[in-house]
Order: sequence, then structure tokens, then C-alpha cells
Amino acid sequence: MDKEVLKNEQEHLSHVYKRLLVMKEELEKQIRDLNEKAVDDKNDIRDNIRFDYADAETTMETLAEIEVWNRYIDTYNVESSSLTGRLSTVNKLLESPYFAKIRVQFDPLEEPEDYYIGRVAVSENGYDQMVVDWRSPIAEVYYNQESGHTSYSVDDRQIAVDLILRRQFDLDRDVLKAYFDTQVAIEDPLLLESLSQTRSDKMQAITATIQKEQNSVIRYPDVSVLLVNGIAGSGKTSVLLQRIAYLFFRKRKSLRPDQLCLMTLNPIFRDYIDNVLPDLGETNPLTMTWQEYLEMLEVPFAGDGYDYTSAEDLMKITRKLPSLVPEADDFYDIRQKDKRVLSRNEVLSVIRKFDRFPMGVRLIQTAADELEQRVKGRLRDMEDERGGSEGMAGSEEARENRLENDYGGALSQTRGYGFVNAAHIAQRILGRKQISAAELLYTRMELTGLCDRNMRYVMVDEVQDYTRAQLMIFKKYYPSAKFMLLGDEYQAIRPGLVTFGEIREMAEADDKEYAELPLMTSYRSSPEITDAFASLLPKDKQLLVSSVQRSGDQVSIETAPDEDSYKKAVTGLLDKYSGSDGLTAIICRNRHNLEQFIALLGDAAPPLITGYDTLPSKGVFLMELSHAKGLEFDHVILPDADPESYPGDELGRHCLYTAMSRATRQLSILAKGCLTTTLVH
Repeated sequence: MDKEVLKNEQEHLSHVYKRLLVMKEELEKQIRDLNEKAVDDKNDIRDNIRFDYADAETTMETLAEIEVWNRYIDTYNVESSSLTGRLSTVNKLLESPYFAKIRVQFDPLEEPEDYYIGRVAVSENGYDQMVVDWRSPIAEVYYNQESGHTSYSVDDRQIAVDLILRRQFDLDRDVLKAYFDTQVAIEDPLLLESLSQTRSDKMQAITATIQKEQNSVIRYPDVSVLLVNGIAGSGKTSVLLQRIAYLFFRKRKSLRPDQLCLMTLNPIFRDYIDNVLPDLGETNPLTMTWQEYLEMLEVPFAGDGYDYTSAEDLMKITRKLPSLVPEADDFYDIRQKDKRVLSRNEVLSVIRKFDRFPMGVRLIQTAADELEQRVKGRLRDMEDERGGSEGMAGSEEARENRLENDYGGALSQTRGYGFVNAAHIAQRILGRKQISAAELLYTRMELTGLCDRNMRYVMVDEVQDYTRAQLMIFKKYYPSAKFMLLGDEYQAIRPGLVTFGEIREMAEADDKEYAELPLMTSYRSSPEITDAFASLLPKDKQLLVSSVQRSGDQVSIETAPDEDSYKKAVTGLLDKYSGSDGLTAIICRNRHNLEQFIALLGDAAPPLITGYDTLPSKGVFLMELSHAKGLEFDHVILPDADPESYPGDELGRHCLYTAMSRATRQLSILAKGCLTTTLVH
């Protein structure tokens, strides 16, 4: 490193840091002053406002005075929120003000300009930015990794620039530890240093080390369906979270957190990623598992957490529903608590009035309007019977309000199409009593138009673990949303799951704008581990896979001929890893294998992490493969690498590939008896 450059960059860092400290102090003072003023005004309100409702005129004056004070309070809240947000930004930058610098020249006749890039932006005087946000258009030049003539886009316009300097920093608050001038990111010392850190129970943001292929995904233009097909360890989940942050930044005025939904496989994973977006100054979006999604829609669900519905059955529902002749059992009585307001036969009679419409949304919604009027008529009769002459008292408006308040159950059931027995209709179409949660929900959507048009983006992580039927349901329930699907088709660990070819077919069948982007570089695992799991891929894929990690230990593969030697080998591995830094996961193929492993070790067995547990910050623990999906660990032990657990068929290879690729630094494979043929070359 050049000492003069180091000195100048340290001076710049010190200047920025001092300005941030001044800004922090000023913001804290403004917040204190605002809070004190709010307390004074609150006391003033308490002492001076008069709640006088003696007549209509004084009541209006009182209400007007209350409204004025409410506006004052709202103004305080908005200002307080703004100041708190700015203070949060400054505090984040005080941890590390920026991580990179670019020097660009827009015109040969003009002086080059320097831009310092950080997690969030901050300006010194309202318009001169000390630090630019990594998501800003100019920062694209840094991630493009193209020295010399390059460009970036602003509102679909290409801005040509010359990149003169691309510099990375290793900062510790206000101390510059090192800098690196780089052209190709995979050679960056900062990236390698980041990748060599031990894993914890929380995922870290990759903002400072985003690579060119990852950046192309993060900043890809909006399309209806974006499929990211990446090998294990290519940073798919990190890229997903960075794209969410990028979308929030670029659509700050039009995209709210409640308009973006992230579907994830299990709660462990949600806990694992929950600090990434807040660290980037963004709010976490709605994040759900499939089971939580069904619970949100009040769809009863039983089983092992997986869905086995076939897409053909859902298509059969769509095809046969319009010709279905309604019958009484297709509907429920409309009830007000324990009292029946309209019977299912009366509901059917209304449905039949509109038999010019086929069974479906138009019929049900049209019938619901008339049913609501009939329900209101019956409720008025019930009100009159309950109150005698008093039941007739009051204006028509007051009477309607009373109906809404006292008989809201029946009205809610009618307006929410709760009179439709979607389960019975699905049973009739499919010709069987047992129907899945997916079939029930899909039938309900086909009948009532149930959907969420507010949602603008749906992100599905580990998409290879979903069925085509599940994706059909997401598409139908979120008709206005753009979809980003991320996965690795070779990590599909159950039969009957959607293929990436089917995803493409679904998009093309709906004339959706579709794009598929590959991620073929492993940033997770050492070259030795990467080579080991990549050997399970088709030959043409193997040639495209690479690792940028530093070389590490060779993969350990061991077989034990009997129970005693197997237990001794297991105990040896536990002793080896128990004192290691970071996380060590013992991953078993299924629940049966887990139980056998725990029985073998007894009280010496490591703790078991299940679907709703959080990961420890360090140490050794047990997991089932299905719960390890999407996670990564410093050390991994696979204690059941036998032919029964990992057969030599396609599914067996997928499962073993998935299990092996969880490891970053060390991988130990153990089998009792024979080793799976998948690993025998």
C-alpha cells in the first residue's frame, strides 16, 4: 500500500467521521428539544382544552379544538420519526462509514469525481453526499467491475463514464486498516477475508462484496417472472435480500414493506436472515412458510408440513367447475351465532336464480349481493321480535347501524362468501372425500375470487422445494405481483416437485415476461468441498462450477464395518469438532436416522435443532436435512452416508449434494457398512 494514499484516505475518513459525530450530536439535541416541546404542549392541552358537549354548537367547537391538537400531535410524530430515522442512519455509518470508492470522469475536459460508497447514504448539507448508497445508480459502476470506459443506468438512460479508480477499504469505525485497488472482484482480499470468517447464527449482508454476476441479478429490470438458477453456495439468498433492499430504495415512494412477500421453507431460516435488511436500513417484509400462509387464509392444514397436491388436480378443478350443477350441500347455512338466518336450501334457491352464470366467481358474487339483502330482512325481523315496539325505534340509519353492530356475524359470513362449502365442491369434482389444503384453497379462489391485489412482489426462496400446484396457487392469489424465484434444481430433495422447465412453461403459457439468470460461482465452500459436491452434478454443469474460497482441508470419507467401530468414529468426530470455532452441524437424512443417532450416543448426543428452534451462536448440534436447507455451517458431519439413506438414483444424488454443500470449511462423511454408491467413482 502506498503510504501517501493511506495517509490521504485516513484524513478523509477522519473528516467524514467527525462530521458524522457532529450530525449525531445535533440530531440527538433536536430529538431532546422536540420531546421537551411535546411534553409542554401535552400539559398545555390538558390544562386548556374544555370538553363541552352541552349542545350541538359547543360540541362542534370542542371537536374542532380536538382536531387542531390532533394535527399538532401528528406533526410531532412525523418529525420525531424523521429525526429518529436520520439518527439511525448516522449510527449505522459510524460503525463503518463506507466500504469503497470510485473515481469517474464524465467528460475528458472536466476533473474526475470521487464517490464513497456505503450501506446507506448521508449528505453533509442536504445535497452534497459524503457517502452514496450502494443502491444508487452511480454505484453500479463499482459493481460492474469494468475499468476504463463503462456506464450506468438512470431511469432507463445509459450514462457513459470512465472508471479511473476502483478502491476497497477495510475500516474499523474511524480507523483505516487497509485499502485495495482492484479490477476483478474475485481477486479482492476483502472478499476472501469475508468468506473466511466463521459462520454464526445470523446471515450477514454481502453489500461490500457483491460480485458482478450477483449484481446483475440484484439490479435486473422488473419482469413478471425472474428465475435465479444458482448452484449451492452461490449466494442466492444473499442476492435475494439485496434485491429486496434495492427495490425498496429504487421505489421508495411507491413500494411499501407490506407489498412484498417472502416465502421461506422454515422458521429457522427466517430467524437466520432477520437482521440483514434492518442492517441496510430497510424493514423486513412479510415472511411466511407455506403452513403460515395457509393459516393466514384460515385454510385447515394437517400433515408433515409438505404439500403433495398435483397440478393436474388443480387444473381439473378449473376445467370442471363451470359445468358443475350446484346442490344444497355445496353451501352452508348462514347463521348469527347459534341462530340460523338462512338455510342452505334458501341459499341454493338464490343461487339458482342466477343459473345463467356458470359456477364460479361471477355467480357467487352476484348471489352474495341478493343474499345480503335477504339476510338483512331476516335480521330486521329478529330485531323486531327481540325488542317489540322498541325494536322499531330510531331512524333508518340508526337501525342499520344497530344491525351491523348486533348481527355482524351473519353479515360478515355473507359478505365473505362463508356460505360456500368449497370443500364439498372440491370433493365432488375430484371424486374423493380426502382433499388437500391446496385443493381446498384453490377451489375457494375459483369460486369467490379470493386474492390479494395489493401485493406487488412475491419472492420464493428454495423454489425447487415447492410443487407446481403451490406455484399455481401463489400466482392465482397474487395476480398483480411480479415473482422472483430462486433455487437450485439439483437441491430438490422430495419427489414430485416443480422442475425449472415447468416454471418456464407456466410463465410462457400466461405470456409473462420471463428471464432466467445463472449463478455458477460458489462463495460458500472451499474448493475441496465444492469439487466434492459438484462431482454429483451432470458433466456439463460440473465444468461451469468454480469456487473463490481459499484452499482448505480435504473432504474426509470413512466407513465403519460394525456398530462399535461406527460409534468410535462418531465419537472421534465429535471430539475433533467440539473445540472448533463457528458452527458444526451433524446432518441426518431423515427423522428416523436422527433418532437412531441420538439413541446411539445417549446423553452424549448434541442438542437437536427442529423446525421452530433458532440456531446456536456456536457449537455442535444435530439437524434433519430438510431443516438445513438454505443454511451454511463451518463444519458438517454426514453420519449416514449409506446406500439406504442416499440411494444412487437422482433423488439420492440431490439429497447428498444438498447435504454436502452446507459445509464451508470442513466436511466429514461417515457410513456404517457400505458407502452410498453415489460417492463411489
